[in-house]
Amino acid sequence: MTGRVVSVGLLTRYLKELIDRDDILGDIWVEGEASNVHVSQAGHIYFTLLDAESQIKCALFRKAALRQLYLPRIGDRITSHGRVGIYERDGTYQLYVDVIQASGTGIVALERERLRQQLAAEGLFEPSRKRLLPVAPAVIGVVTSKDGSVWHDILTVLRRRYPLTHVILAPSPVQGDHAPEALIAALSALQEDLKVEVIIVARGGGSDEELAAFNDERLLRAVFACRVPVISGIGHETDRTLIDEVADVRAATPTAAAELCTPSMRELQTGVNALRNRLQSAYSGLLAARRGDHISLSTRLAHGTPAKALVVFRARRERSTIRLFQVRWHHTAVLQARLNTHVGLLNAFRPRSVLSRGYSVLSKSISDAPLTSIDRMTAGDRITAQLLDGTLGMRIESVLPHLTVQTPKL
Repeated sequence: MTGRVVSVGLLTRYLKELIDRDDILGDIWVEGEASNVHVSQAGHIYFTLLDAESQIKCALFRKAALRQLYLPRIGDRITSHGRVGIYERDGTYQLYVDVIQASGTGIVALERERLRQQLAAEGLFEPSRKRLLPVAPAVIGVVTSKDGSVWHDILTVLRRRYPLTHVILAPSPVQGDHAPEALIAALSALQEDLKVEVIIVARGGGSDEELAAFNDERLLRAVFACRVPVISGIGHETDRTLIDEVADVRAATPTAAAELCTPSMRELQTGVNALRNRLQSAYSGLLAARRGDHISLSTRLAHGTPAKALVVFRARRERSTIRLFQVRWHHTAVLQARLNTHVGLLNAFRPRSVLSRGYSVLSKSISDAPLTSIDRMTAGDRITAQLLDGTLGMRIESVLPHLTVQTPKL
């Protein structure tokens, strides 16, 4: 722009574009003393950060202010995160703040708070999106180290409380630079098994550095996108990580996570007993009510039935009874006659009945089949004749075929 004459507005826009493109100024932490703190009617907070050398105006808009755990007061020494920009109307630069912390907080904690507020603004912590846990999951996935005591403790609790469930371990390192990628891969592997109904992400206690993987933005977004509900069981009761905010349920310890996702067999038995008692009580009440109705109707019947109608009813009942016996007797007689006929036919064709009429059964021996033809029989062959009361051994004197009588044609 050397040698050129420009307008104030053009110069201001040029400087604004330079600042907006600067990566350092777009993500910066600034420490100083809060002064001139003012809250507008719209809920925006305006203040000045100053030190012994200079000062900068700051703006914390209402939406970001609602997410803060701490708000500035005059005289407080604070650390603010945001981006530097130019307010074009006044031609002044200022810090647009999105996170405020009291001074003395380390950069790791400051970045964690900035990420917490960012994810909260995106809705990742929204209670309404958190899913209910299955009552009695058939398959539970666990993401933790296979070498630590956490896996053993979780498995022990699950087997004790609800041995009907099947547990799948997706092993992963739980600390170190490569832990976030490994944890994400373990989550993905469990989601590929469509039988998995809930996932526990767990590790034992540790320092902030050891728990840093569970504050990783990539892991938090993977948990948010998980197909099934996720329970976080990180560290001890006092340990808090951002995965606790994203998970559907936060458990104080890994063993507490195992307890939260399974019913107790003892509790189930207690529930069954309670339901049985309720059913028996309801049945007893219903039976008592029906018994009362029966007594009431019996009483009304006893007082309101005419004697003549009762006599007619009894006469009809006696006639029906007589008719029923007559029909049964006739039907039985018909069936008995049919039975006798069939029995007579069966007896007539019984082998002993045939033999009793002078017939005999001829065979070459007792064990052979009966003879029905003279084929292959010659004079001198011995045969056996079975009569009604015994067997005769005989020898054939001659074999004479029947003469065929031919009827002359007319």
